Amino acid sequence: MSDSPDPKRDEIITTEQVRDAADGTTLALRVFRPNESSPNNQVPVLLQRTPYERPEFPLEELPMAALRRGYAVVYEDVRGRGASNGEFKPWVHEATDGRTAVEWITDQPWSTGNVGTFGSSSPGQVQLFTAAEQPDGLRAIAPMFTPSDLHRSDFFQDGAMSALTLISWSFGWLGPHSISRLERREQLSEDVASAARQACEAVIDDLPTFASSRPLVDLPSRVFKDVPFPSDLSAEDIVPHWSEWVNRPTYDDFWRSFDPELRYDQMDVPGLHITGWFELCQHGTITNYRGMSNATDRDQHLVVGPWSHRNTSSKIGEIDFGSHAAADEYGLVDLHLDFFDTYVRDDPSGKFCHNDPLIETYCLQPDAGSWTQHTSWPPTETRINRRYLHGRDSTETVTGGHLRETPPPKDMQPTTYQHDPDNPVPTRGGPLCCDPETATPGMFEQSAYDERNDVISFTTPRFDETTEFAGPVRASLVVSTDTHDTDFTAKLVHVTSDGRAYNLCEGIQRAQYRHGRDKSVDVLPNTPMRLTIDLWNIHHCVPAGDRLRLYVASSNFPRFDPHPGTEDPWIADESSVATQILYHETGRESYLDLPQLSVNSKSS
Repeated sequence: MSDSPDPKRDEIITTEQVRDAADGTTLALRVFRPNESSPNNQVPVLLQRTPYERPEFPLEELPMAALRRGYAVVYEDVRGRGASNGEFKPWVHEATDGRTAVEWITDQPWSTGNVGTFGSSSPGQVQLFTAAEQPDGLRAIAPMFTPSDLHRSDFFQDGAMSALTLISWSFGWLGPHSISRLERREQLSEDVASAARQACEAVIDDLPTFASSRPLVDLPSRVFKDVPFPSDLSAEDIVPHWSEWVNRPTYDDFWRSFDPELRYDQMDVPGLHITGWFELCQHGTITNYRGMSNATDRDQHLVVGPWSHRNTSSKIGEIDFGSHAAADEYGLVDLHLDFFDTYVRDDPSGKFCHNDPLIETYCLQPDAGSWTQHTSWPPTETRINRRYLHGRDSTETVTGGHLRETPPPKDMQPTTYQHDPDNPVPTRGGPLCCDPETATPGMFEQSAYDERNDVISFTTPRFDETTEFAGPVRASLVVSTDTHDTDFTAKLVHVTSDGRAYNLCEGIQRAQYRHGRDKSVDVLPNTPMRLTIDLWNIHHCVPAGDRLRLYVASSNFPRFDPHPGTEDPWIADESSVATQILYHETGRESYLDLPQLSVNSKSS
């Protein structure tokens, strides 16, 4: 069916609709359905709820293919966005509004009453809240590139701010949408709207400058300081979430109120979860897949490609993995439609004809890779391979320390470095969103970090046979600082036999949240403490003769805000250089836990 031509405009009925939410707020929808559908010729329906305004015909590839296959496609502006009324509070109203959207669709005369949902990023996450409400008629969800808990691994991560994401999303996506909405409603004049758009553009054009400015809590007022808003509007109306989010660094009842992870046991619906290794929502998508798999008996499927948030081609960063790695070649559109045919139409198709869930990941290698199917994620064959951090012996001429399978000796001296928040370690590749002009996601050569004094490295011996790793990676470090709070970062890279080093995964931990995001714990200067850094997931093969390397630092900018060295980093207007110590000795072991799949392989 995918080879059939797309339907033409006269073959599609397009209607503008409005409906009342549970509290009476009017929400706007746009319905696309095949011309032959009528009250006597009902069709299944695919729904997307979006804060980015409803599209016009022709649509993107997936909804066009769905129309061709005989589905109706419905888009709804979420509350307070596009043409929908009400106040926009990201994700706060999505559970009830999503439920009533499905109920509205099931009541339409052209609907069979069977509904599937689709969409990526924010339109992906709202599907989870809808599923948790268990509306009659919802048969399947397909959240792609989707966060889980926004405070855990999306706009914030383990206490740090994901500055690149939060700033680019707030001022590059939501801000312009807010301005256009206010202009349409004649709350902003054309001149003021133009000035506000220019202010948003200035942020995106020079994001690192704004991301390093202080205090971050006041960023909107600085961005829009020259915009002559009318007396009844302010910067808060353009980015209404900023103040509430940035003034809540601790995971509390506010964040819990729209945390989908707390409702997995209520999401009793099949799911198709899709993400990429260099995708901002990789951690969230895999968390959603695992959470729903563990909490319900419904089929949950997982696909992880070598993709980023806005790039599903074969080339991500500096590496082209070959045409078979691209979403088009993989058949991502047909995969969606086969999934909906199976669970919405009850007509098993494609990879969903069998009884086992689809779990398929792309195993990376520099300049290569392949698709692999599993029975679970992480694979049941995985075991933890622990590599201890060893410092460089004073007699050695090599640069950096070692990653060894044996613990370090008692008398090994710690490693010390300086963290200067005004000269942070630059982001280079990784799972990024949403400003590729500032920081491009993907796999990049990383050897430049070896030239910095504020990045320390630890490298394995050469592997004596090909070794495969699949699953979550974590680093447990014993550290100290001479400040009252700081960050520690970790990045795992693959070092090829000819010396090239390519990033695999990375993470950060803000010290005051080392015991959990829900409680701030004092950081005592110059006192050793243990913290764990979640580097997310990998599926990677290391050929014989190659090595792995761990970089440890205290910044990764602009992906994360550079910690100024104060207890309240987002309200600080000054910064100071921090002296950081990493311990690696008996009783204060620092180590890296790797998910080794090829259990018989060992490095030399």
